[in-house]
Amino acid sequence: MFDPEKPYYDLPLLPPVQTLESIALFKELVPASEALAKLSATAEHLPNQSALYESVILLEAKASSEIEQVVTTDNKLFSSESTQKAPDPMTKEVRRYGEAMRHGWHSNKPLCTNVMEEICSIIRDKPVQVRKVPGTALSNSSGKVVYTPPDGEALLRDLLGNLFKWMNSEDGVHPIVKAAIAHYQFESIHPFTDGNGRTGRIMVVLYLVEQKLLNAPVLFLSGDILKNKETYYTLLQNTHKTNDFFPYLIWFVQLVHRASLRSTVRALEVRRAMQEVKNKIRDFDIKMYSQDLVNVIFRGPIIFANHLVEDGVAGSVSTAHSYLKKLEAAGLLMRSPRKYDRKTAYINGYLLDALRDEIDLSH
Repeated sequence: MFDPEKPYYDLPLLPPVQTLESIALFKELVPASEALAKLSATAEHLPNQSALYESVILLEAKASSEIEQVVTTDNKLFSSESTQKAPDPMTKEVRRYGEAMRHGWHSNKPLCTNVMEEICSIIRDKPVQVRKVPGTALSNSSGKVVYTPPDGEALLRDLLGNLFKWMNSEDGVHPIVKAAIAHYQFESIHPFTDGNGRTGRIMVVLYLVEQKLLNAPVLFLSGDILKNKETYYTLLQNTHKTNDFFPYLIWFVQLVHRASLRSTVRALEVRRAMQEVKNKIRDFDIKMYSQDLVNVIFRGPIIFANHLVEDGVAGSVSTAHSYLKKLEAAGLLMRSPRKYDRKTAYINGYLLDALRDEIDLSH
């Protein structure tokens, strides 16, 4: 019998014994699959997909980290040009999540234990392997132990091997359902001393990319999980107790559906904003216009002169400042009233508007 205060050595292997077919689940899967397909197609047709990727990955990093009480502000996050230049340890940690997502996305390896170790190592900024030390237990906000994962490196590696073998098998289980169960199983194995939640959420998005349901990690799941954190943890815990996946599965598929719809609106808004700015730059100064210029000012909501130099848009910092001042005069950028590391910054209000209610630069 499951006991939250004892290591869960009896965690069932995959595939689940429970039949993963029901009319209720099918009714949720159809619109979720359609919404995910629409998101993938919409993002693919952006004139510069990185304008969406970079901002969305950082937004996902911020929300996923906040679930684990690692909190920063949008101002600190988007003004940091690299992890090393981030102003404080928490902002560095959030940016490392973004690096971990990109690493997994570009690794060209199937998801496996080694890839998860690499991802968790980037998040935590130190070498991470499957835990060897026993005594891990998860507690709620009042300090009560709600789950104790299994112990023993050999057992944990066996459980992970079973998980990834099942994830990569062709058995007719819908990839969204597999992603949900894989996430549950990964969190139940809890293979690392820290960073499991963030690694497990990255794994979900990478799996949907690997299964070609997405062409890039543009699905923003963690924001919804953050808003419904108690439900998320309760469903995971109840599944431990009952081995009944359906309440959790239906919630997870609905999560994917909602997040896909929101992410599609976001992609369309970013595309609209880029086109509007492109047209206005052409009308304002056709000699200054280039698609590369549009791309660089949509790399994030905060732009510095050196961004234009690094991307080959301007030959020098002085030329880059001249371009940015012209864009400000045309009403396409706003000069920030604050300095960032003693540098003048410009704000892309069009991108902020496209990502409204998601980025707040006032703090």
